[in-house]
Amino acid sequence: MVVSLILILLIIIFMAFFIGLNLSNVCTFWFFKTYTDLPVAVLALIAFGAGIIFTLLFILVAKMKAPATDSQSRAARKAERKASVEEKLRLAKEKQAQKEAKKIKERKQEEPADNS
Repeated sequence: MVVSLILILLIIIFMAFFIGLNLSNVCTFWFFKTYTDLPVAVLALIAFGAGIIFTLLFILVAKMKAPATDSQSRAARKAERKASVEEKLRLAKEKQAQKEAKKIKERKQEEPADNS
């Protein structure tokens, strides 16, 4: 935690130093209006912010469309797992019933031999 805080502070100091040394570099930017003498570092920060905003918009749109298919696939996988578990339990019960039936059959066969 402390290491990450120190790392973030170092990055911020580096960015401030970089921006401070490049304030003399200016350019012209057009976005429905011409902006003159705009520092390049400010333009880079604006572009970075716009990238974050567009990324968030795309993620939100994708999440609004995706949940139906995701929840359906999750529900289908859950149903498959439940069916698999139920099938295993059914097979185990059948095996147990067969063993018990075999034991009962063996006992019945032994009883007449004992009575004779």
